[in-house]
Amino acid sequence: SKAGGIEMMNDQDRAAQNANYKVTKQQLIDLIENYRQRKYIEDINYLVNELKGTQSLLDALDVNPDTGVSSTSLPVREKVFGTHYKEPLERTGFFTLLLMALDDFMLKILIVCSIVSISVDMYLAEPHERSHAWVEGTAILVAVAVVSLVTAWSDHKKEGQFMKQQVLEENAKVVKCMRDSKENTVHRNYLKVGDVIKIQNGMNIPVDGV
Repeated sequence: SKAGGIEMMNDQDRAAQNANYKVTKQQLIDLIENYRQRKYIEDINYLVNELKGTQSLLDALDVNPDTGVSSTSLPVREKVFGTHYKEPLERTGFFTLLLMALDDFMLKILIVCSIVSISVDMYLAEPHERSHAWVEGTAILVAVAVVSLVTAWSDHKKEGQFMKQQVLEENAKVVKCMRDSKENTVHRNYLKVGDVIKIQNGMNIPVDGV
């Protein structure tokens, strides 16, 4: 952007200039968007015309396809191009699940009916009957509470099992990439722009790339 005729740079552009990267984060985003929205070969045309081809892109990112990136450049790459880290799923709290269970339409009707029942029975009851006139309405409330608590506990337990399975699956999402001329096993959360990934048969490629 420009202000008063002076070109202003954001932190990412400034870091990219200091690191001597000749491609911006936005250009890489545009390349991937051309691929995702392509009708023919728009992504290839963008790579060739705007980024001057694969080798030029490698040079712009300071990447050697045989030796990979330098491990010392990883902090700068993250600052310039951002991180691939994905926040883990957060478990839903028991109280939240309880409120969700109580949001059931039939339970709401039962709650209203129980309150009305208690109010009417207490109002119409004879003085000697008021000590137990509230029992019928309260029984409905207790039933609603039991159903809600059991449902919330069941959902909480199921979600806990699901979360454990998710953690196991997430920990297994590792790839092999080249850094400092060595093959490293890296979790997908810690891949950086420029990493050279070793593609293997049947693997799920965890990032966008060229």
